[in-house]
Amino acid sequence: MDFGALLSSNFIRIKLVTFVHFFLLANAMLGTFLPQSYLFYNILFILSLFWTMHCKESVDAIHTAALIDACSIILDLICIIAYFNSLHNAWSIIFSIVNVIARPFSLILLHREMVDRGGSINVSTVYPTTTQRSYEDIDHPKQSVPTNSAAGAGQPPNISNIF
Repeated sequence: MDFGALLSSNFIRIKLVTFVHFFLLANAMLGTFLPQSYLFYNILFILSLFWTMHCKESVDAIHTAALIDACSIILDLICIIAYFNSLHNAWSIIFSIVNVIARPFSLILLHREMVDRGGSINVSTVYPTTTQRSYEDIDHPKQSVPTNSAAGAGQPPNISNIF
């Protein structure tokens, strides 16, 4: 099967991103040098990907996963640089670095899925506008007053016209 055709099919991209990051994160967490914050935001990322798989039409789930993924690039670099102590945890270091390298590609795949679902990265679609919208005043509803225009001037209304 063609890899391009596989990535263009619906929902395969999200499953691929989830599987790859799950595999890389599971191996990166085998070491002891990474802090608990690394585990925390990566669990949030995996949960947002599961949410994206579950809600197949939701653009909000894709926005959340893409936002966490984008922030995780910087946070991963901070964790790797700040907590790297020796080559004793080489296996974990290699997989955490490969995970950082894979994140921009997962962002591209998440963006393609978001476009397929009808979303965009435009900030105005993510955050609503601050302009005041007009609402119907329910305290003073505008009711029309019924008139008896069909009835004559001094005659009672014809009940047979109702039915």
